[in-house]
Order: sequence, then C-alpha cells, then structure tokens
Amino acid sequence: MNNTYILILGGEFALRERVLAGALRASGGMRVLTMAKNRTTPTIKFFDGFLPGDVADAEAVLCAVLDHERKTGETPAAVIPMNDFTVRAASLLTEHYQLHGNDSQTITNCRDKFVMKQILQAAGLPVPRFAAFRTLNELKKLIAEIGLPVVIKPREMAGSLGVLKISREDEIEEVFGKCVTDVISLNGESFAPEDLFQVEEYVPAWQEVSVEVINQGDYHRAMAVTDKYLGEEPNFVEVGHSMPSLHSDNQKLRDIAERACHALGIRYGVAHFEARITPTNEIKIIEVGARTGGDTIMDLVERTYGINPYELHVLSHLNKLKPLPDTLKPRGLSAVAFIKADEGVIEKVTLPASLPDHVVNMQVTAKPLDTSKKLVSWKTREGSVEYFWPQRAAEPGFDEHLTIADQYARSLFTLRQA
Repeated sequence: MNNTYILILGGEFALRERVLAGALRASGGMRVLTMAKNRTTPTIKFFDGFLPGDVADAEAVLCAVLDHERKTGETPAAVIPMNDFTVRAASLLTEHYQLHGNDSQTITNCRDKFVMKQILQAAGLPVPRFAAFRTLNELKKLIAEIGLPVVIKPREMAGSLGVLKISREDEIEEVFGKCVTDVISLNGESFAPEDLFQVEEYVPAWQEVSVEVINQGDYHRAMAVTDKYLGEEPNFVEVGHSMPSLHSDNQKLRDIAERACHALGIRYGVAHFEARITPTNEIKIIEVGARTGGDTIMDLVERTYGINPYELHVLSHLNKLKPLPDTLKPRGLSAVAFIKADEGVIEKVTLPASLPDHVVNMQVTAKPLDTSKKLVSWKTREGSVEYFWPQRAAEPGFDEHLTIADQYARSLFTLRQA
C-alpha cells in the first residue's frame, strides 16, 4: 500500500477548482488531499481526503501533517502551494520532509516585496524605484526623494489589498491610513507583518501583463502571457484578464520573466510574474510570486493552449516535469471578467435562465442581504464570468468580456431601495 500522498494547500479556494484535475493527472495513483479549517468548506468533498488546519499558519499546517502521520503512517510526497498565503507552509513542510519544492529563503525572496525588488535590481532586471518604510514620516521623506506620483503597498500582502496610488502631497496621510486599514481588516488571517510597507515610483503604462512561468531546477519556461484589466485608480484591482495577450510574442518580456524566476531562486512549480509595459515599450517588473496565478488565469491557459498548468505545477514538485514543446499554439481567445454590483444592500439575486456558448462559467458569490461596497480589492467583487471564443485571436482594444460582465451585474442584483 502506498503511504504517500499529495497535499494541496489552497485547493479549496474559489476559482482554483481545476487544480484537482491537474493533480490527479500528475499523481501516478497517489491520493490527493487538501486542507481546510473545517468540513463545511464545500469543495473538500472532491478531494480524496482533507486535513483540518489553517493553510496560512505554517506551524499549524506542519503540526496537522505530523499528527496525520502519527495516526496513519502516511507522509506527503509533495506539498503544493496555490496562493501567496500558502507558500510559507509549503516550504516548511518541504524542508521538514526533504521534498522537492521552493525553500524558505526563496519564499522570503518572493513574499517580501522589498527583498524581492532588491534581488531583481541586483540581477540587472528592470524595476521601478522603491524603498521600504514603516511610518508616515518615513513615507513623506521617501516621497520627497522619489517624487509624485507613487504607489504604496504592504510588503507581504496579496490580491491588490492595500495597494494605492498617491498623486498629490495632500493625499499622503489619508491614503496611508487606508493602506493600514486594509491590512488590519484581515484580522491577522494572512499571518503577515502589518507594519511593513513599500513605496514605489508610479509606472504609467498602456498595458499591464502577467506571465506564467513553469520551473524545475534550472529550467524556466514562460508558458503564457495574460493581458490584465484594472479598475479605477487609486486602487489597482483586477477587473478582468484575457489570453492570448497582445504581447504573447514579446520575447524580451518572456526572457525577463524567466530571468526573474532564476534570480529569486524559484526552482519548482508555476511562478506568477507581473509587469507594466510603458508607452515607450519599457518593461517594469511589479512583482513575482512563487505560486500559480489566481483569478482563473490557470483556466485561461488550459482553454487557450490545451495544457493544465496545475498538472505541470504538481509534476514539477514531484521532480517529474518534462520540457514543454518549443511553441504553444493558441486555440482561441479566453477571458474572465469580474462581476461588480452597484453599491448598496443586495435584496435579490436572479441568475440567468441560460448562458451563451461563449460563456463557459459564471460564479456569483454575493447573496441577499450582502452589502456591495466600492471596488477596492478582490474582496469587494461579487462574482466572475469566464469566456472562450474558439479560433479567435487577441485584438487591440478588446473589452467585450468587461461589457458583458457589467450587463450581467445589472440584471443579477436587485438593490434595496432607500
């Protein structure tokens, strides 16, 4: 009997459902387990089993796995992180059981945005000017040196939480206060420091992109480029994505993404690279995560190119990844757009009776009596719509997915009248 299993951390989260299909293909018959705080998480029933625990608490995750080993004799063959809040636990287990995976230093290199930018800069890679700070007075001094506009962000958060633009001097105190409030709003759930921040020069761009890079040892391969669509500043909330990108053939972008992974020490799994391309075609790195892309980006890769990146992610952590073909030919245009209701109390949710063929999935997360708030992070979205148009290519100015999602938002939600 095989006493090993694959442990997925963060696999029960919404918009990452295809991880199970990928893990099962890569598992070679091993059981695939996940972890959740309790049995009320609906997606855990699709896994072969689950361990109780908080995936963001690295020490608690280790204790839960050791307890499972004492009870069953089973040990993990691979521990697979799905998002930024699970990478520290994965590295702790990887080091404890001497598995294939990114070590704790690599995770610090990627989770701490200040450390990350220092490493990328030292490697000669293009980053905006940046500095670390803790207090309002330190921020004011740094802004005087860098110049406005700037972007401030928590050093170890994710999902655009607390990422804000400051355009005028009289905004500094108020915007920093909002950043701090955003961090505190998590109530410690992220197990990340709440008093460490970074300021960066604002990079004007006509396009923001992400690149998904698969890694194993010294092999780094850019698989796919995604065009990103952001909400209104001063926030930087992602409202949609489309693939293939208009920049899919930008070899310089792909090379920078692969070099960034190498510089940061990412040796296993999919890495998520984000950059801005300026009007003069300069590339500036925003950040690099040692984990799979969120917001259904992995699903876009699968629909567009016919490969499940979660399968590659798991194979790499088993040290069984084989190099990808030299070229990946797109099969059509994939996209996702996020549903945003008008602000107010939602009285009723009315789902559509049917969906057109190009809409492949819709998830509505809001329910009656929820309060729809201003779009300031991923936490204030009300759902998502995913699309696929076979044989359709990337198009300049494409925003059809956003328009359709806005139309659905108006029909889905009835707000309580004042």
